[in-house]
Amino acid sequence: MARRRAKRPECPNCDQPLRAEDNYCARCGQENHTHKLPLRYFFVELLGGMYNFDTKLVRTLRDLFAPPGLATRNFNENKRARYVPPLRLYLFTTVVFFLVSAWLPDRPKEPRDGRNGLQFTAGSDSLDEELTAMARAGTLTDSVIDSVLRRQGEEPDLITRKLLRAAMEQNAGGAASATFKERIKANFTNALFVLLPVFAVILKLFCIRQKRFFTEHLVFAVHYHTVFFLLLLIAALIEWPFSANGTDASTVTGIAVLIGIAILPWMMRTAYQRPWWKSIIKAMMITVLYGACLGTAVALTAIGTALMN
Repeated sequence: MARRRAKRPECPNCDQPLRAEDNYCARCGQENHTHKLPLRYFFVELLGGMYNFDTKLVRTLRDLFAPPGLATRNFNENKRARYVPPLRLYLFTTVVFFLVSAWLPDRPKEPRDGRNGLQFTAGSDSLDEELTAMARAGTLTDSVIDSVLRRQGEEPDLITRKLLRAAMEQNAGGAASATFKERIKANFTNALFVLLPVFAVILKLFCIRQKRFFTEHLVFAVHYHTVFFLLLLIAALIEWPFSANGTDASTVTGIAVLIGIAILPWMMRTAYQRPWWKSIIKAMMITVLYGACLGTAVALTAIGTALMN
């Protein structure tokens, strides 16, 4: 029975002719009525959207881990309505991870030669200390850097100058170092996004006999990176109370990385339905190859960030 409401003879969205008993357009699904939206519409849409997303999110996370790869296999078998789309889930996870990482306190670092963290060198220890002090004071100018390079027997150029400045500012710590780290983190996020199809290509090469479409491997790549970020997120939350008390609990992150590596053959076993021994061997080779790509991306990200500084 048709609902009693004022209706239009054609769809207001796509101009499809409508009958008097049509509550919705058969072409685009637009509701057929002439009245304005009530305020409760926005609350209903908000709560309905949140409920649908939460339900799908819980189901997706469950099938990503129990067992690993189940969500990937189901998604590639066209069982998709129950899950959050892979790319949307990946973006949601990475945003949450980096927001939490920015909010949590930094890990305490063991002092090395009087300074903290990863160290860079400009020559002798005394020269390092002098340039680091100037970077900390904000007096490390291009002319000073050029004179240092000439003393080292190198001709100054834009790339070398920027790399040396970034190294000394990193050693100095403070606001400049924090800004540099944030830029590296942002650029590395973009690099990881670019590496998703690279990981899918590697999967395609190692699973070429299965005659699967490239998009199936891309779904696997997105889901695997999502799992990795979720593990790192859990590790960061576990480390938080220790970091707040000044205790270094970075071992937790190391364990999360190892679990992420160990999950890869399990995901391949479930998603591709291959024997365990094949999945383990292929996962080991994929880890080495993709690890090389990831290491190259980290190096290029650090250099690129320094050059854009």
